Amino acid sequence: TRDYGLNIYGAAVGINDRFELSVAQQDFDTRGTGTALGLPGLRLKQTIFGAKVRVAGDAILDSDSLMPQIAVGLQHKTLGSTGLDATLNALGAKRSGTDFYVSATKLFLGQSLLVNGTLRATKANQNGLLGYGATLGGNEDRYSLQPEFSIGYLVTKNVVVGAEYRFMRNKLEKAGAVAGLGNGLRSEDWKDIFIAWAPSKNLSLTLAYVDLGVIVPATTASRKQTGYYLSAQVAF
Repeated sequence: TRDYGLNIYGAAVGINDRFELSVAQQDFDTRGTGTALGLPGLRLKQTIFGAKVRVAGDAILDSDSLMPQIAVGLQHKTLGSTGLDATLNALGAKRSGTDFYVSATKLFLGQSLLVNGTLRATKANQNGLLGYGATLGGNEDRYSLQPEFSIGYLVTKNVVVGAEYRFMRNKLEKAGAVAGLGNGLRSEDWKDIFIAWAPSKNLSLTLAYVDLGVIVPATTASRKQTGYYLSAQVAF
């Protein structure tokens, strides 16, 4: 994006078309923000372990009914130790947390549409890259429910265009204000538009334009973090 960079890699295994186990590693380059904080070269690395189970419905077999495919899952996230630890501790933010979610997916085969809605219970700040929770200033360290939505339209048999919208917690802003940062730790919702191409059942490529709102606006002059996202997925 304009002030940051993010690389992610991971793997997932599906079992009997019902269970999924996954692991991912995020590497967030703070660039100028790290320098402004006196931590040049600061990178935030987060490990995510996930587990998901399909509890009802089948997106393909139930495409001619109103029944969606429903799954429940969790993601346990751990933020690696960095020079930012003291700051997170002062804000009352932890370096690990667990998200819980329920997701409903509906395929409208005749209209070539795939729609998904997810409700996530989370304490994560900026997806966990700025820790979990924030008790400074009397913040309640509780889970909050954040919805996520996506829609995809099948242009051809192997090309999809779509959009995603993810609501984000903003509990860190109050703690930042108490610490004398004003609204410098405000967060905003994430959204994107994308095009995905699957030349075979084993490979898919996705290109997206993303808008992550402001991320630590105290050091970025409140610039919107917009940019491009490229993803490759190999399956076997």
